[in-house]
Amino acid sequence: MPATAEKLEGSRVRLAVEVPPEDLQREYGRAIQRVGRRIKIPGFRPGKAPRRLVENAAGVGAVMQDLLEAVVPRAYTSALDETGVNPIDQPELDVPELPSLDAPFLFSAEVAIAPTVELGDLDDVSLDLSVDEVSEDEIEAEIEQLRTTQAAWEPVERPAVAEDMVQTRIQIVGDGIEPEEPQPYNVLVGNNGFPLGFDGAVTGTVAGDQVSYDAQIPPNDPNEALRGKDVSFEIQVDGVSERQLPDLDDEFARSVGPFENLEGMRERISSSLRERKTHEAQHELEEQAVQLLVERATFEIADVLIERESAQVLSERTDALVRQGVPVDTYLAMREQTRDDWDEEARREAINRIHRGLALDAYADAHDITAEVDEMQAEVDRVAEYYPQERRNLIRTNLMRDEARLRVATTVRSRKALQALVAAVTDGAVPLHDHHHHDDPPPELAVAAEAEDDPDAEQA
Repeated sequence: MPATAEKLEGSRVRLAVEVPPEDLQREYGRAIQRVGRRIKIPGFRPGKAPRRLVENAAGVGAVMQDLLEAVVPRAYTSALDETGVNPIDQPELDVPELPSLDAPFLFSAEVAIAPTVELGDLDDVSLDLSVDEVSEDEIEAEIEQLRTTQAAWEPVERPAVAEDMVQTRIQIVGDGIEPEEPQPYNVLVGNNGFPLGFDGAVTGTVAGDQVSYDAQIPPNDPNEALRGKDVSFEIQVDGVSERQLPDLDDEFARSVGPFENLEGMRERISSSLRERKTHEAQHELEEQAVQLLVERATFEIADVLIERESAQVLSERTDALVRQGVPVDTYLAMREQTRDDWDEEARREAINRIHRGLALDAYADAHDITAEVDEMQAEVDRVAEYYPQERRNLIRTNLMRDEARLRVATTVRSRKALQALVAAVTDGAVPLHDHHHHDDPPPELAVAAEAEDDPDAEQA
């Protein structure tokens, strides 16, 4: 079946397919048999009636339609093989209504194909790793944070001031708000989520005081029933406490970690800050390298691929909010965004993901980078370590299934390509850092890793 392929914009191809008359005539005979089996013709068993009787009973149009339903898919598949076109979506067919059995039958199919990328030149790129020095102020800030976490709250008899913890019972009053009993809250003065005016109302109060203030609830408040309402906060002060920080001495150092003394704690904090800054600087350099790779590359991507990835991004973001117990509409209201903003953000993220993936994949191709079996096994074991001991065998099993193994290979290969890219743009000066500083498994593997104990679960 002769076929030609015409390249279109947007990573699409139009196939022109021709079916010879002899193929149509042969298929017409088969169509007569198929239609004949679906209708009743007196005196004949299903599928055994002569052609003329089937045509008279069912109509030539019904037979020709059956022919098309058989010929077109087969001819389309043959055309893909003949032209080497690799579709990523269902075709849009342009098929004439009824063919003639005495002439070639022509139809066309437009289909999205795999994206393409052409890498640009990076020979002039030279990046340097810049790591900021750890300052004494940063060390002191870390120490103060540790002291804060170890602080005790001690009741005081004086009036409340900033940074005090005030024990309160609060009732919100306003039109259209169902009255409720006052609710207990321990509130940090100067650092809380109450509307503007709260800190001023409780500053200077002591246990036993009753104060109130008026406020308008912001339109992005998590409580939908209160959004935008004018309300009064009725506050009963039950007590005031102040933060008592532990003394900064060797005993404190030993209480917060495996340190012999305060100096040892300072040295470890300094070392940790330096390690963190180095890791952040290396990550930033990686991002610069990939961004340059993407900016200098030329992409051609079908819209359907972007739509699929956008849907995936939206699904991931929605799932993340669900796990936090936050409805999407509430989240958008808090950010003062619309659903269109939400969708557009997802589309931008999808395009960025596709560009990065394609560029690194092309870089790996250009430098013969592959994922070795032992590297893939190490990645599977590493991902399994994120999960409780009792689930790790299941996680490993899930990640060794065919589709998941492909994701593992892609992850490993992409990481190796990134490492090679960084080495190239820094002339090998930047040491490769550990990419495993995460609290969660790589998102591209998490879905496959967490599939149910069912071989078909990840295809569901």
